[in-house]
Amino acid sequence: MHQRMVERSVVSKGFGGTKLTIVPADPAEPIPEQKANVPAAADKEDDGNDNKSMPSGEKAGNVGFWIPRHEMVKLMVEEIEEHNKRGLGGTITLCTGQECVSVVPRTTKDGESVTVVVTTKDVSSSSQENITNEYNANLVIGADGMNSKVRQCLHNAPPGTWSSNCIKSTKFQPKQFTSPASYLRIKVLQLPPQFEIPDADGKPPLKTFSEDIYAIRSVNTGPRTFLSLGLLPMKDNTAVRPTNIITRPDHGIWKITDGKTMREYFQQAFPRFNFQEGGLISNQEWDRFAKAEGTRFPPCQYSPGLTVWDESGRSGVALVGDSIHAFSPDIGQGVNAGLMDVVCLDRALSGLDDVESSKEVDTSATENKQTTTLEANLQRYQKQHAPEIAALIRLARFGAPYQYKQPHRADRALRLVWTANVAMRLLLNKVSFGVIQPPCIILSQNEDLTFRQVMRRADRTTALLKTIVLAGLTLWAKRRFGLALFRALP
Repeated sequence: MHQRMVERSVVSKGFGGTKLTIVPADPAEPIPEQKANVPAAADKEDDGNDNKSMPSGEKAGNVGFWIPRHEMVKLMVEEIEEHNKRGLGGTITLCTGQECVSVVPRTTKDGESVTVVVTTKDVSSSSQENITNEYNANLVIGADGMNSKVRQCLHNAPPGTWSSNCIKSTKFQPKQFTSPASYLRIKVLQLPPQFEIPDADGKPPLKTFSEDIYAIRSVNTGPRTFLSLGLLPMKDNTAVRPTNIITRPDHGIWKITDGKTMREYFQQAFPRFNFQEGGLISNQEWDRFAKAEGTRFPPCQYSPGLTVWDESGRSGVALVGDSIHAFSPDIGQGVNAGLMDVVCLDRALSGLDDVESSKEVDTSATENKQTTTLEANLQRYQKQHAPEIAALIRLARFGAPYQYKQPHRADRALRLVWTANVAMRLLLNKVSFGVIQPPCIILSQNEDLTFRQVMRRADRTTALLKTIVLAGLTLWAKRRFGLALFRALP
């Protein structure tokens, strides 16, 4: 799978592995030269990095992959087919167009067979018949998204359905938090492949390249009119280039529903381009874009409950991916976090602790010398991985929530505060020779750190800064008001 990923994605070493071009709104202003995205990170990567030979294959540390979602799904389907051809470890059957209805444990009358029964209904058929299917398994993995039906079934399960030793069903109700990026609306406008960006002063236009990042600003700067076109890297330089439009829900474009008006709006907002009829974008695309509802970024949420098992401890359910954590894409950790869930669950099922401790379970005390029971393994996953998920959501809330340049006045003020905080931590990290940790969004790029370790280090810096501020205020108060005030206090 790694080789296919390398072939179909844009390989990037951290933040600095791609070129970024910020196109000014004023067409009379020249386009600046392309630069590495966060150059300092790129320079650090290049010093003694064992991955300089990428993408040759074996060392993937500190390497990211830009790949469209549909291409990633296609790649995973191909991997399933390849797995089935090899005949290793059973056969994977991919069922589409089905929705989970119930997840319950079942024991045969003789008590010999214990399974979890998953009932689904067919949602792809146009027939009015209620077609259902049943699947039996000793272990069910719920990886069905942020609105997980499997998680809902566990939350709504009547008392006594699962073992009394399991976490309470109420723990499968997600905890939700709002970040500055939560509930932003997004939809995609399709641009031609390798389209050209007009330059100023008679310079030749800039021909876009699919593997580079572009941020194209608009002349509108108001709280409900500001726009920016964001183009992320993709492998195929001959494919249509999607550009993301991300705004607050009260932005004016969400009130436009016809292509002609939308085209005129964009022409006014981006005078550098020819968006007139017959120009860069077809009328059909303008109509499609205007009518598209788009989607919204989710709140930052996580499920405290990760697993359940039946009374016998021989069958159960575990949750991974967006079913236990969901957040906006600004920290770039969505797929990484889902893969980490799978790794941690695999380690737990193999009788190993979570990746942070990497300690093998002591099985010498067990009579039959088996690793552990399914119940104990699921308990381990619940106990050890739940704190990791909570730390991930904290990172998502505070990591980089203002990168979309939200234009409300409160957003702009808070973005300055956030930027100052990041800049101060970076400066302190430099002058202290690494003793004071950099911001959590930078720490999250360190492949050797778990999300818990990232947030612990960031919290230590926060505690230090609070201590310095409190000490400074105390010293100022003593000098300003004298010692009498402090003596008068009880």
